[in-house]
This record gives sequence, C-alpha cells and structure tokens, in this order.
Amino acid sequence: MVLLFAGPAGAQQQLALNWDEARRLAIANNPSVKAARASMEQAGYAYMSVSGLNYYINYQPDINIGASKAGRTGYVGPTTTGWDAGITVSETLLNFKTASSVKTSLLAKEKAESDYLAASASVRQALAAAFANLLFAQKEIEVQKKILGMRVSKAKLIRLKYESGMESKGNTLLAEAQAERDAVSVKQAERQLAITQRALLEAIGLEGNIQVTASGDIDVPVFTLDEARVARALEKSPGMVSARKTLEAAKERTRSARYTAYPTLKASQFYGWSDDSESDLNKSWLLRINLNIPLFGGGPTSYFNDLSASKKSLAAAEENFKSRRISLAASLRSGYDRYLSAVETARANVSMLKATEECYKEAQITYMAGKLSFIDLDNKEQAFATTDSNQFNFARAAYNSKLELEQLLGVGVEE
Repeated sequence: MVLLFAGPAGAQQQLALNWDEARRLAIANNPSVKAARASMEQAGYAYMSVSGLNYYINYQPDINIGASKAGRTGYVGPTTTGWDAGITVSETLLNFKTASSVKTSLLAKEKAESDYLAASASVRQALAAAFANLLFAQKEIEVQKKILGMRVSKAKLIRLKYESGMESKGNTLLAEAQAERDAVSVKQAERQLAITQRALLEAIGLEGNIQVTASGDIDVPVFTLDEARVARALEKSPGMVSARKTLEAAKERTRSARYTAYPTLKASQFYGWSDDSESDLNKSWLLRINLNIPLFGGGPTSYFNDLSASKKSLAAAEENFKSRRISLAASLRSGYDRYLSAVETARANVSMLKATEECYKEAQITYMAGKLSFIDLDNKEQAFATTDSNQFNFARAAYNSKLELEQLLGVGVEE
C-alpha cells in the first residue's frame, strides 16, 4: 500500500487496480468484512468456552479437601482437643439442560460462520458493482469525447457551408449548440468518474485523496444457472444455512424448555478421618446419589408458559425458513430471466451499433455531396450517438443482474 500511494506530499495519490487487486484490498480493509469476521471468531470462542467450561463444571468431578482442629475446655472435665479431615468427590451424572446449552452455542457458532459468508457475498456484490461502474465511467468519457469530436467536426463543416451560402443560419447555430451541449456532457462524465472512484474506494474500505483507475473487461458477462445449481443454493447458500441454523436453534430452545422439568442426577462420595485425645483414629465413608425432580421451580404455570412460548417461536421460525426458501428460489429464477433478457438486448444492440455507425458515415458523404439534408444528417448522427451510449447501459444491466445472482448464490469476496 505504501508503494502504491507513494508520491510528493500534498499531491493526489494514484492507485491502479484490476479486479483481483481490488478484491484483496477489500478483504484486508473493508469494515463490514472485518466486523463479520470478528463476530464469527467471537462466536467460535464463545462456543469453546461454553462447551469446555460447562462440560467441566457439570460433568467432571468436583473434588474438595478439608481439615479442622478444635479444642474444648470444660468446667468439670479435662481440656480436650480433636481434629478431622476428609475428601469429597461429587459429579453430575445426568443434566439435559447443560447439554442443550452447549448445542445452542454450537448452532450460534455455525450461524455466525454462515453470516460471515453472507456478509462476504454482500461486500463482493457492492465491490464488483463499484468496480464495474468505474470501468463503465472511464469508457463513458471516451464515448462522450468521441461524440463531442463528431459534433465539433460537424459544426465546423456546417459553418463553412453556411459561410459559402449552402446552409441555413439556423442549422449552423443548432450544430454549434449541439457541440456545446456535448462539451458539457464530457464535463459531467468526468465528475461522474470522480464519484465512481470514491464509491470504489468506499467499497474497498479506503479513504483519502486517491485517484483510482480500474482495468478490466466490460463485455457482456457470461453466466449460467440451471435447476441443479438452484437446488444446491437452496441447501448450501449462506443465507439458507443461516436461516436453517436459526430454525435449529429455535428447536433446541423448545427442547431446552422441556428439559426444565427433567430430573437431574448427581453422585457424591465422602471419605474422612477424625481423632481426639480420648479415642483412636476413626474412619468414615459415605456414598450419596441425589435425584432432583423440579416441580414448581418458577411457579405452577411457569413451565407451561415457557414451553408454549418456545413452541410459538419455533412455529414462526419454521414459517420464516419456508418463506426464505421460496423467496430465494423465485429470486434466482426471476433474476436469471432478467439476466438473459439483458444479455440478449446488449448483444442485439451490438449489431444495431455497427449499423447506425455505418449509416452515419454514409450520411456524411451524402451530405457533403449535397444529396442529404441537414435534418437527415442530424438524425443519423443522433441515432449513432444514442445507440453507442445505450450499449454501455445494456452491458451494465447484464453485469448488475449477474452480480445480484452471485450474491444470492453466496459467492464471497474471497472467490
């Protein structure tokens, strides 16, 4: 980065990027990607903490060692002293709710991983759109300058014909006004270029006075989507995985609500020693099995209300998952239809562009020979200029449709 931005102090920094370079910079600098990555890592640490700590606390033995010494002085009898020591080992044998909390944490970790992939796909879509917009903006300036050159040449030609008495003043002024208007269009295209440069820097995650240029292909993109790919997306795309983990978490919360009424089983053992001045060493041993059955821990209706709330939450999660699945399938199929229409329009316009350009060149020759009116020449020129500008809009529409489909499929910025 230092080498890329190196330059005189106060000078505008220069940055030339192709798609792979822009993508790598976004991975390293985009705040959304970094935030989603941090959330994913946080969920991973939380799972390791809960799975390890809860398992250890609830299922591994709890060992306690204690000892004491005491003395007693009586008014009648002699002073006595004694001591006792012991070791207690206890462990949980059965606790469904603890296991459920570990499962819930695992689902949260897996959902965070899918959310990161979804965020990565969203960032890629925004980055690719900004990158393509810069490519088109750079090309748009070339087109606008080409049109301006055409209009300036025509205006000079019309002025010469007017001065020689072969053209009207109105047509002369109109040709010159068109050239002036196109000069303004060039300035506007240059301002739009600066806007798209800032948009690309924002998508990458950079700021500053940087003049960025993009290099790449702006031809009509190629993309295919069949039913097999749609089926894979319905199972493995980040959005669907995230929705499925949300549903599984709702199911686990419902099971956890039931586990509140489940018994817990715990075992404890004690082995101790004691002695005093009046007796020999005494040894004792104790084994206890505790079965706890909760009845009205939170009140007589708490369990039933919590379970009913969990069931309703699960029903809502199931319907949301179905809605997400239906929406994704429809969006993919409709998006692909829009992409195909955009591609067909762009490719058909290529032939139209060649035809209008040839017609304009022929019109110039015919006009110079005095066999074509100014209005007819102007119409031919306008048709060529409009078709030339439309080609970028059609190609851009096809490109944007492809990016939307890739985001739905979960293509990330790392790919």
